[in-house]
Amino acid sequence: MVRYALVVLVLIGVASYYFARLPVPTPTPPSTGVTLEEVDLTLFPSADPEARWTFHAARVEHNPARRESTVYGLEAGARYVGEELDLTLHAPEVVIDRNDNLRLPYATVVIPRYEWEIQLGSPEIRTPVYIRQNEGFVAPTMRLKGPGIRMIGRNFRSDFALEEMTVENGCDQAKLEGDFEESEVECDAF
Repeated sequence: MVRYALVVLVLIGVASYYFARLPVPTPTPPSTGVTLEEVDLTLFPSADPEARWTFHAARVEHNPARRESTVYGLEAGARYVGEELDLTLHAPEVVIDRNDNLRLPYATVVIPRYEWEIQLGSPEIRTPVYIRQNEGFVAPTMRLKGPGIRMIGRNFRSDFALEEMTVENGCDQAKLEGDFEESEVECDAF
């Protein structure tokens, strides 16, 4: 009887060892998350507590595996500092990452206080545009136009106030009176 008990105990030990050595499958997080349609979204970035972003879009998809939300069919986008409109944003889609930074294929930003329109990136260039809450804009190319000024360039970086701008291979033109005709802007930056 003791012999049978010992054999059963050894078999239980071998089976336990075998099953303990098997790899435990890691559950994969769901690849799709929540999809919302006709959305009004407000973003309060922790890196820029004075600002808030508002978006009105046809659809927003949240991907929990990547901890990102993608805004499709952006109908209106804006950044407010306090209650004052700081800028408006137009883009085909906006990816909001886990740190509230924005990634866009290309975008047009309008700065109302200067009456400036800035085109960041372009559909032809595959390098994305970034709007980082603690830094500002980062874009592969830029075209700025406003009353009496035209500027184009590459590797654009700027804070939101446009006080610390850097542009490589750029050129700018200023005109004291009137506005530019498109044919007047001459530059070999691109």
